[in-house]
This record gives sequence, C-alpha cells and structure tokens, in this order.
Amino acid sequence: MLAAAVLLLVLLAVLVLVVLKRLLGGPRGSVVLLVGPCDAGKTTLFHQLVEGSTHLGTVASMQANEASGPLASEKASHPGARPVTLVDVPGHPRVRGAMERYADRAAGLVFVVDSVDFMPRKTEAAEQLYEVLSQPALARRRTPVLLACNKQDMGSKAHTVDFIRKRLERELDQLRSTRGALSDVGGSGGQAVQLGVAWEPFSFESHARARGVKVATATVSAVDKGGCGEVEAFIRRCVPA
Repeated sequence: MLAAAVLLLVLLAVLVLVVLKRLLGGPRGSVVLLVGPCDAGKTTLFHQLVEGSTHLGTVASMQANEASGPLASEKASHPGARPVTLVDVPGHPRVRGAMERYADRAAGLVFVVDSVDFMPRKTEAAEQLYEVLSQPALARRRTPVLLACNKQDMGSKAHTVDFIRKRLERELDQLRSTRGALSDVGGSGGQAVQLGVAWEPFSFESHARARGVKVATATVSAVDKGGCGEVEAFIRRCVPA
C-alpha cells in the first residue's frame, strides 16, 4: 500500500510539472527580437549590436536578419560571454508574421520607434505594439519588452521618451476599445491576450500588473557606438552573460 501511494504521489508530481511547463511556456531561449515599424532603425541597430558598426548604411529589410554570438561591445572585454541570437524582424506588413516563428524562443523583445518621425506613424507603431503585447506565446512567457526610442541624437527634432510612451499608451487604449468591440460582435479576437486592466485606462504599468509583462523604455541612437548601451543592458538582463 505504501509503495502504491508513493508511486501515485510521484505520478501526480510529474503531471503537475508537465501542466505548469505548458502553462508557462517552458524556459526562455537566448533569442532577442528587434521589432517595430519600417524605417525606425531596427536594421541599423541590429548591425551596431552585432558588428559594432552601421554596416555602411542600411535599407528596410524584407526578410529577417539573424545572428548569434556575443554582442559587439563584449567581443574584446568578455569573449566568453553567453551567445545571444538577435533577430531583426521586418516591419513590412507582409512579413510581420516572422515574429510568430520566433515567439516561442524569445527571451526579450526590443520594440524600436523613430523618435523624429513618430507622430505621423504613431498609429502604425501602436498597432504593431498591440500585436506584440497580445501575442499569446510572448504573453504566456511574460517576455519583457523594451520600448527603444531611436534617433535621439537628433536633438530637438526628436520627441522625448516620456512623450512617446504616453502617446503610445493613449493609442493602445483606443485600439483596445476598438478591437474589443469587434470581438464582441464576432470579429477575429482569436486567442489574443487582453491588454492591461479592462476597467482602467491602458498604461504599461497596469499591463505589467495584470499580465506580468514589463515594458521598459530606453533612449537610443543606433548610429552611434555609445548610443545602444541601454539596449545592450536590457539584452543581458534577458540573456545573462
């Protein structure tokens, strides 16, 4: 009887572990995604992080760029650092689905916006960020997000990080209401995750409380070697060296 009881307890423990693993999505990998609208500077940032240069200028990517290894800033000082797989996900609507292929392995996600050209494209940026925050696999794993406000080297031409954050929160609040209404009348709600707290205006802070997904912000200048420090620090929090 005792042996049977012990065996039953072991089987129950294994079952609980399997269920928890499925619910939590398993361990995070070493992949960090660079996501955001076209022309925000994702590909320039990718090359700066991987090679330590802007790759003689870049153009908008039509397919994902991927590279694995230590960050460029670590190659001399920390050659044995844990490799990171960086994936530059194109911002073009036809290829945004590439994000779905990497979501299950993502340890973190950097969402890049153009601080100079932000206002004309704020709706596009908010729509893509909505897709990120409502993506089931990313939400299940509580994948941390960094809102990287690029082109801060442009001085007064660039909007501040605080301004961009507040405008995106406002846009996301409107999108949440619109998409929720469409879902209620038979729209394509699917398995998308509800953003924030339903009865509160959307904010990244309320989303972190409700879903456990933290959205941090960073000042970035992808064209400068020293302008990516906050992104590098975020990556190493997601994928410790």
